[in-house]
Amino acid sequence: MQIGRTGIIAIAMLVFAAGLRADEVTCQIADITHLKGQQINRLVGMGLVVGLNGTGDGDDYAPSMRALAEALQNLAAPVVSLDELKDSKNVALAFVEVTVPDNGVREGDRLDVQVSTFGGASSLQGGRLLPAPLVHHDTTIRTLFGFAGGPVRLIDENIPTRAIVEGGAVMEEDVLLGYLVRGRDLPYTNDWIEPGQQYVTFVLDDRHASWAMAHEVAVTIDSELALAADVDHVAMAVDPKNILVAVPDAQVASSWIRDIEMLQLLVPNGEARVTINRHTGTIVVSGNAALSPVVVSQKGMTVTILPLGPEGTDPGAAALSGPQTWVGLDPSQAGGTTVNDLLGALNRLSVPVEDRVAILTEIHRLGKLHAKLLFEE
Repeated sequence: MQIGRTGIIAIAMLVFAAGLRADEVTCQIADITHLKGQQINRLVGMGLVVGLNGTGDGDDYAPSMRALAEALQNLAAPVVSLDELKDSKNVALAFVEVTVPDNGVREGDRLDVQVSTFGGASSLQGGRLLPAPLVHHDTTIRTLFGFAGGPVRLIDENIPTRAIVEGGAVMEEDVLLGYLVRGRDLPYTNDWIEPGQQYVTFVLDDRHASWAMAHEVAVTIDSELALAADVDHVAMAVDPKNILVAVPDAQVASSWIRDIEMLQLLVPNGEARVTINRHTGTIVVSGNAALSPVVVSQKGMTVTILPLGPEGTDPGAAALSGPQTWVGLDPSQAGGTTVNDLLGALNRLSVPVEDRVAILTEIHRLGKLHAKLLFEE
């Protein structure tokens, strides 16, 4: 049937008190956690990109000219006056940034370098980054970690002021991460925590963080490893995101962490969430995102969510009038109407993504969407 946008499209659904329970799933603890201390670090610096074909900052941008003069001074080619550098349009002052992986790096490792101009340069095409020192983004850490340099390549032809130097950063210092912490240095206080005992913290990913999940991880670790450690329990959920685990003195930390990460975890039903990304047009639903009775009109389309009608009647039929197309959900009255049902109906009617988002947003505003509504940019 051809559906006209000027007609009334009614989507009738039945809402029941009891929702459907999601199927239980399992995963490894490593799939949803990371170790506290396992994080990326950023190294930053300033450098000169030379060899540009007239697309540099030019002598009107004094910081570039001063940086160029200093570079020449260091190369035993001193500049008496900045006037000597006028018309230097083949040089650009740039901000450089290096991302250190979350497992750290060792001396001699090479990393990619992000290069961005902030002066008057119009393009970095064909340029070369002169050796630039790299320091930690935290200015209280005063260590020279390495140098960045080499030929630059544009990341996107449409953004010529950003580029990359592949493998251009050479590490001069190690960036090592610490995972083990003594009990006396922990930010938690509990009778179970021993001051001289070593601990490691497993951090739940944001999408899985909850008291239910943290408790499940702690219980799983205890049930599998407490006996091996000859203690009552080795793990404690300290908040919805962090699970503190003791490392027994007789255990090698690396093998102990490996054993924990490989444990199979029964994933409890998480909180109901509807996550919308307007840029990509995706809508992700998790948990039992239920709907209550409501009527929403959007651009000539009417969405009607009704409670269960009297026994033997056609669900929602009394709410329809005029030219229409009716997509009935849960006609067998099995119960458990959710956002998934609504999205399925809107998909069958080829409703544009922006209208689906508008409908969900309005239902949430009215308090009829029983889930967290989140937006990602």
